[in-house]
Amino acid sequence: MAAQAHRPATPSPSATLILARKHKAGFEIYLLRRSAASKFMPGTYVFPGGNLETEDMDVAFWQNHVDLPVDKLTQILDGEVDRMLPFAVAAIRETWEEAGLLLAEHRGEIAGSENGGTNPTNSTDEFASRIHENDLVLSISKLGRWHHWITPELMPRRFDTFFFVAPVEPDQKCRPDNHETVHGTWASPRKALVENARDTLPLSPPTLVTLHQLLSFTSLDDLMNDTRSRSWPAPIMPRLWPLDKGALIIEPWDPDYARETVSVHIDRLEKDVLPVGAPFSRLWRHQGICRPVRHPDETG
Repeated sequence: MAAQAHRPATPSPSATLILARKHKAGFEIYLLRRSAASKFMPGTYVFPGGNLETEDMDVAFWQNHVDLPVDKLTQILDGEVDRMLPFAVAAIRETWEEAGLLLAEHRGEIAGSENGGTNPTNSTDEFASRIHENDLVLSISKLGRWHHWITPELMPRRFDTFFFVAPVEPDQKCRPDNHETVHGTWASPRKALVENARDTLPLSPPTLVTLHQLLSFTSLDDLMNDTRSRSWPAPIMPRLWPLDKGALIIEPWDPDYARETVSVHIDRLEKDVLPVGAPFSRLWRHQGICRPVRHPDETG
């Protein structure tokens, strides 16, 4: 049955920051669990991030409070400064608010990897004031470019999100704000995916896809070299296909993505769940857990 006509909500500009630290021979990623009261993806683990705020868009102010000149900003942001700098500022601000980590320097010296005893209130005014009053500069030079995601059209709340990556020290500590986020953990991409498969660490769809993609990197250096050499990829906008039991999330590389109807064997979904690390083009979201499942035409 074809999906009914639907007027999509306008996506809100937003930004996400993937924090990565060296761990043994590989690396770990920081994940935050969203509050069960959240209006978007409640109870799932995500990367720090959120909407752009008005103060993030004050490019004239932020150009004087970043660690790079304009020509270098254009290069590292892979786009016009007026358009892309607000996304980078928002990614750093949201990470400060949600995870207690401030990526900023004071004239060449690290200003503080944590903000102190408690996370700040969610105030962009407070963030800009702290930066200005302490003569700090945001560490834009640490950022790498990862991906550009747009929420499926059938979702009631939608976001147009640029995903950045930043390396942090191996002993870096972060903490949730206990408001929007209630728990934080460091985990390798594989460990997080395994725990999601066990229903113990429920991942949001973009987080799951991202962690699967990160499996291809053997070290933090490899990851950062890649993110600093790539251009922003074309946006990924999955397609949501509601089911009696949850929904399918169809990625753009799925054979059915552009078709009017989606092939699915509802009675086989539990058997079609794929093992961690296996390629996939669709997710089955059911009872708060997303699981990669094979396309019906694939043999398993």
